[in-house]
Amino acid sequence: MKAPVMCTLLTAAVAMSVALAGVGCGKDSGKQDSAGAKDAAGKTAVGPKWANGAYDKDEFADKTLAILDGSTFDAVARDKVGAKLYKYYDSRGKCMDAILAGEADGMLVEEPVARKFAAQHPDSLIVLYPKVDREDYANLFCKKDKGKMRDEFNAFLKEITASGIYKEMVQRWVDTPDSPPMPEITLSPTKKKLVFATSDCDLPFSFKDGSGAIVGFDIEMAMRFAQANGYGIEVKVMAFPDIIPAVSAGMIDFAANLIAITEERKGVVDFSEPVYFGGTVMLARK
Repeated sequence: MKAPVMCTLLTAAVAMSVALAGVGCGKDSGKQDSAGAKDAAGKTAVGPKWANGAYDKDEFADKTLAILDGSTFDAVARDKVGAKLYKYYDSRGKCMDAILAGEADGMLVEEPVARKFAAQHPDSLIVLYPKVDREDYANLFCKKDKGKMRDEFNAFLKEITASGIYKEMVQRWVDTPDSPPMPEITLSPTKKKLVFATSDCDLPFSFKDGSGAIVGFDIEMAMRFAQANGYGIEVKVMAFPDIIPAVSAGMIDFAANLIAITEERKGVVDFSEPVYFGGTVMLARK
């Protein structure tokens, strides 16, 4: 998405496999006992050491982590956690499902996403602190555009930050336990239709609502950008690993999916100014 106390806002200060760390696949191993499980002697086993919400990387060295394929969480897991067992999935939601199903012990994920997942499954998931890593997230634009649309977006971002719209969006989408309805944003295009890529399973940034429509913080921002600059817009749902290659190839005009800014990625796509300053946390099974 490497795609988050809640992350610092921009106002207060607010995946082409080329951008990736190595890809591999771990096998099931090292699962901790669930709280209340019985050991061989029939005694109640102690729950995971992180049950109090404290992160300690040594506790995850022999555990299995669910990793978002195409993300920088792979490198974070290796370099900052020292974990050796991985399973790869093409969305954050599938990583979470793997934890709930007992296929993985935890996942590295942006803090606001982790908080939403934990709020949805309070009896099963826990967010651990302190953060594992710091990262900034931005929208992506095709380099073939020579920075024109990126610069338009940066100007738009500056405007909605100054007006307070950005802060209000963060409060609605990120800082509340329930997801709000999408606001009415009417487009009157005088320019071409832009193709905007994102996922459909990453609360609170881009996900399906009860009617099956794609909504969220990233969707609202993309719609507002199109409205402000006279564009039409088409939202294209893609698996995270496919987004950066599609933007780089010019198949997509711009994209957002909590995609972290890295020097390697800068070689193939243009990044906007950060739309969210955040960090990676460990989301674990209770």
